[in-house]
Order: sequence, then structure tokens, then C-alpha cells
Amino acid sequence: MSAEAADGKTVPSAPATGARRRRLYGRVYAVLMYTVAAACFGQAVLAGQFMSGSYDALRWHQYGATFTDVLLVCALVPAALLRWRGKGRMWPFLSALGLFGAAQVLNSAGAARLLSLHIPLGVAVIAGAFVVALRVGRAGEPAGTGASS
Repeated sequence: MSAEAADGKTVPSAPATGARRRRLYGRVYAVLMYTVAAACFGQAVLAGQFMSGSYDALRWHQYGATFTDVLLVCALVPAALLRWRGKGRMWPFLSALGLFGAAQVLNSAGAARLLSLHIPLGVAVIAGAFVVALRVGRAGEPAGTGASS
């Protein structure tokens, strides 16, 4: 699907460009969300090390929280581009935003040493990150396809 310009060069048509854009944004989002899932798993490992007596792991757990937050903010960019510029689905943006919001509550609970909230919420964030990572292959599809938009 391409059109010929006045100078004889082939120019991709709008639908092909939109599909290519969606695929690109979807791939960037996928890489970021896979990394978020791996970082969340690493957070659980570091928390376990801290609870086992390795107190240096707490500092790395704090760094890991910051790293995860940065990844989630970065994931919001391709998710927003995917939705509003690429005419893609809404769930990638909402999932990254929801995970980021939950991570902020998680960080606040951890900083306040509210382990009765921090640990279960951490498990929920890890589960959410892995659910998104499992579904992220469909992030680059157009908004009109499938059951959920």
C-alpha cells in the first residue's frame, strides 16, 4: 500500500505508516514492561535478602524502587504515543499509569516502614507487572480489534 509522489518516488500510505508507528510504539512499550517485570522480581529478591539479615540489600531495594519508577514513567511515553498518535489501544497507557500509581503508594509505605501494607502491595505490583508483561505482545494492535480497547 503505497502511493506514487509527483517526483516518481514511492510514499507509504497513511494506514501503512500508522501500522508501522503502532508496531514501533508497541515494541518500545514491550521492552520497557518486560524490564519492569524483571525489576519487580529483583525487588522481591532484594527484600528477601534484607529480611534474611543482609542489611545492605535495603539500599539496593531503594535504588531498585527508583529504577522501577523511572522505567514506568518511560513506559508512559510510548503507551501515550501508541494510544493517541498511533490510534492504538488504551490498556497499555492505563496499565503503566496504574502500576506507577501503585508503585508510589508502595514506595511511601516502604519509606514509612508500614510492612503490613508494603509487602502485600508489593506482591500485587509484581503480579500486575507480570500480567502486563504476558499481554504486552498485543499492545501494538489497533484500537478496534479484540475484546478490550
